[in-house]
Amino acid sequence: MFPDAPMMVLPEERLRARVHDLMPRLWESLAELVTHQSVYGDPEPPLEVTAQTIAEMFHDVGITTAQVDHVTHNGRTSAPLVLADQVAHEGLTTVLLYAHYDVQPADESGWRTKPFKPETIDDENHDPRMYGRGAADDKSGVMMHLGAIQALRGNLGQLPLNIKVVLEGEEETGGSVLEQFLAANEDDKRFHADLIIIADTGNVRVGAPTLTETLRGIVVADVEVETLAHKVHSGMYGGPIPDAFMALVQMLASLQDPSTGDVSVAGLKDYDHPGWPTVSEAELRAAAGVLPRTNLIGSGTLQKLLYGKSSVNVIGLSGLPLVSGASSALCPKAKARVSLRLAPNQDPGEAFAHLRDHLVAAAPWGLEADVRQVGEGAGFITGEGEHQREIEEALCEAYQVDAVVRSGQGGSIPLVNAFRGANPTSDVVLWGCEEPRANIHGKNESVSWSELEHMTLAEALLLQSVMSPIPLQQ
Repeated sequence: MFPDAPMMVLPEERLRARVHDLMPRLWESLAELVTHQSVYGDPEPPLEVTAQTIAEMFHDVGITTAQVDHVTHNGRTSAPLVLADQVAHEGLTTVLLYAHYDVQPADESGWRTKPFKPETIDDENHDPRMYGRGAADDKSGVMMHLGAIQALRGNLGQLPLNIKVVLEGEEETGGSVLEQFLAANEDDKRFHADLIIIADTGNVRVGAPTLTETLRGIVVADVEVETLAHKVHSGMYGGPIPDAFMALVQMLASLQDPSTGDVSVAGLKDYDHPGWPTVSEAELRAAAGVLPRTNLIGSGTLQKLLYGKSSVNVIGLSGLPLVSGASSALCPKAKARVSLRLAPNQDPGEAFAHLRDHLVAAAPWGLEADVRQVGEGAGFITGEGEHQREIEEALCEAYQVDAVVRSGQGGSIPLVNAFRGANPTSDVVLWGCEEPRANIHGKNESVSWSELEHMTLAEALLLQSVMSPIPLQQ
């Protein structure tokens, strides 16, 4: 099956040049994807069209098995998936490439550009940045995979590597059908690989190659309180009759210690990791746009607060009209959606139980709170496997540095644990283009040209390093 001649390995400088030459086309393809309003939870057609567009892009670089598909679990069908299983030979290393194409909603107010009309603007260092929703999170991850494959296939033809592609359209839901399906079907060979590359995190800053070694978990819950059968006039009944929204405000305020800002829910865990880099307060403030008059909250180091401790915020409210439609009435029923970030070693089920008990106990005036879980995802702690050296060397070579940064990620990628469950001995790589200036989930989301180029090169170098030393017979 295989000849004796060694495989033609591209020297690092030639591969670097190839990625550099591909960048204008990758940038153009990324811009095309950003125009797709693939907001999670939107009706099927926008997601279906985006998935089909991506599948065609992978066909164009030789991944001819790429197709749009779905999985079903407990009566629910996933958003469109782009799946590929390109088998060169059963005995070769199998690499699974993951990213997601769904994006957060985008209110145009406050954007310097239109969210779904990508625009490239040079930063102060003359590094072009593409502005647009999803440019970084996570359509840049799709482009990394596409570019790495294209760079390697330039003159190698069929790669001596088995490649699987998994691109999903509901990562932003905080608990996708794919995650639940895979957790219940760990023997599904479509998701088995020796090396799993998750392109959905990023560097601690532009130009600082970073491996993400921990992820926080998450629990999302709705809390609702009801006081009246219907609205009543606040002037006529205000005083003895409790307002549901005011009750809800007290319950929500109880989630944080008023003096420190720490989460007040009993039973939650903390986690420390020796590899986390020190976080500068000045850099954190600048990256997040913290106003000078705003004090930081929480006890402990900044890195622990960001990566290893729980945090809580309200991500949705219902019960009161907007200010423009305000009326003099008592609110009969109010609901909040609460997002609770968890330490990497915290069990989400236990965390929800603690959150529920806290909110029920915090309900004032004898009211009963209804607390329901609507999403969850476990945290993640990486281990070191057989490809660790190749992973680090690929990053160092791409950025031409001597060492990589090992960091945590405050966000959550619930599917990572499902991949680990199905592949307990495989290496999982967490990296990407989403450095702090990318402002993912916020206004003016953007991605750096240099980050996309360097990370695409890093992935190409890693793929080349795990290829078979001999090619398939042509």
